[in-house]
This record gives sequence, C-alpha cells and structure tokens, in this order.
Amino acid sequence: MGSGIRAEVSLPTEAPSPFDGVVDGATPVTGVSRCTPEDDRERVVVEFIADADLSVPEGVDVVFDYGGRAAYRFDAAVDPDSPFAVLDRHETPVSEAVVRDGRLRVTFHASDLPTLRSVLEAFRDGCPDMEVKRLLQSTTTPTESDLVTVDRSELTERQREVLAAAYEAGYFDHPKGANAGEVAESLGIGRSTFTEHVAAAQRKLFGALLD
Repeated sequence: MGSGIRAEVSLPTEAPSPFDGVVDGATPVTGVSRCTPEDDRERVVVEFIADADLSVPEGVDVVFDYGGRAAYRFDAAVDPDSPFAVLDRHETPVSEAVVRDGRLRVTFHASDLPTLRSVLEAFRDGCPDMEVKRLLQSTTTPTESDLVTVDRSELTERQREVLAAAYEAGYFDHPKGANAGEVAESLGIGRSTFTEHVAAAQRKLFGALLD
C-alpha cells in the first residue's frame, strides 16, 4: 500500500468549475478530468456518475448505462484557477465532486505531502475562501496515519489576529520572546482581553487536535 493522501476541500460555488450549469446543485457527481491548453483558458473533459434520468443540457452525453445510474461525459473551457484545472496540472485527477449547501466539495488523492501542499496553495491563491474539510493518509501501518484537519474558519478574525501577533512576537516560545502584556500593548488591547482571545482560540484548536 502506498503513502498517498486523500483530501477533501470545500470551495464556494462561484469558484471556477466545469459543473456550472451542468448538474443540479444537490446532485452528487464523481469523475476525472483532463486538461489541454486552449488560448488563455484550458479545455477540461469530465466524466461523472449520477441518476440515469438526470436532466442535463445539450453537449452532456451518456457514455455508459448502469440501469438506474449512468456515466456522463462533457467538456468545457475553464479558467486556469478552476480546481479541476489545478489538479490536472499536478497530475492529480478529481476523485469525487459534489455541490452541497452552496459550496463545491472536491475530493482527490495526492501522492505525497509536497504535492498536497502545492495543490492547496494553488487552490487558496485562486480562492481564499477554500476550506480543507478532511485529510486521510494511507500507510502500510494504520496507526501511522495521524493527520488532523484544523478548520481555521472556526476561529474568529480577531482570534486569528491575536494568535498571529502572539506567535510572531515569540509569546509561545520557551523562553518567551514577549509576555502577554507586551503583545496586548502591540495590539492596543488590555492584557485580560488578550488572554481571553488566546484561551478561546486554544480551546478550539486543541478540541480539533484531540478529538
């Protein structure tokens, strides 16, 4: 067994996607994509599996009939920032895609951590609102898998600002590069307010790490 990583990320539906206008927002789809250059855009060929009676526009073809389900295929020119185009450039095809609660969830398998980091950085460059929902590492020994997803959106903007200032000032170093009063002063807040923000943020982060 290899040491690849299965990742699931969530992007807003306004993120560039070849599924725009093709499938209903609640319809799960699975498939792979292939991109080739076309002017300043990229051409993506996508296959997905859905209900056999799915209403699709012209240009979406049924390529295999499973009975109640069918495999569909279509192609579309997409923005280079499309998650499907990004994954293709990293030779990491889409494993699953579904639009749910107004967001596009894309699942893919990265061969290693450097590839995963590179894909996520490209996603975030094109869509700052991208969220990592789940990471699962495949190893020869199940107990070696210990990846944990930390959703930074759980922190308020102020909590993230306070944590960043504290980290940069060396508040979490040993010995400390700055004490609570010094960091609070740099932020223009009281010491008690600073410690409350840090404590609340730590509870959320530790809750995710130790759950």
